[in-house]
Amino acid sequence: MTKISIVSGGSSGLGFYLASKLLRQGKNVIILGRNPEKLSKSAERLQTGLAQNRLIPFACNIGYEKDVRELVKYIQSEDMIVEYLFNNAGTGLFAKAETSTALMVDNIFEANLKGMILLTSEILRITPVNEELTIVNIMSTSSLYGRAEETVYCAAKWGARGFTEALRTELKGTKRNIIAVYPGGMKTDFWKVPGQSRDISGFMEPLEVAEKILNAILVSPKLMVTDITINRKK
Repeated sequence: MTKISIVSGGSSGLGFYLASKLLRQGKNVIILGRNPEKLSKSAERLQTGLAQNRLIPFACNIGYEKDVRELVKYIQSEDMIVEYLFNNAGTGLFAKAETSTALMVDNIFEANLKGMILLTSEILRITPVNEELTIVNIMSTSSLYGRAEETVYCAAKWGARGFTEALRTELKGTKRNIIAVYPGGMKTDFWKVPGQSRDISGFMEPLEVAEKILNAILVSPKLMVTDITINRKK
């Protein structure tokens, strides 16, 4: 059976660089994204110069249970076992609390919390109990602090943190490793919000953040980190 690593939100930003680094570490990788065209273009860039490792772009909205189950069917049909799951997908919302609507809440919770839960649950279900599985939940420092004009986003991220902590407790003593990652602001499309302008010139490079994460996770089979907070130097 083939060992595979899954990266949600793998077509751009931090997810793209995580996939790139994993491939160069000798891992087979599935990148997930909602936009098939964007996913395909990203896969072409990632595959350049790599002949031995397997890279699979798979269009999937992890907030849709049907999509996640189609992914799982594919994994099973290809005799794959998930070694690493990087729950990286997410989207932002910057707005005053008084402007919140049901649609806004649904969209943010689907991208940042519901999708993480659905994808994690399905991968747990299909992974044999005797196989080691590392689940890396990449959240945000907004999972740690309340921030003005990020009320709905913080609520979703705090939910993701609660899910991560509870999951770690539930799976203690098994071959399931749960790692929480809390990165600060990065130079990605996350900050491209219509009608808003933010200076992100001092933010972190996603490539460097990806390196920090993977250096901590892959460095030794005998050691494991549980929580990683990554911030830029002041």
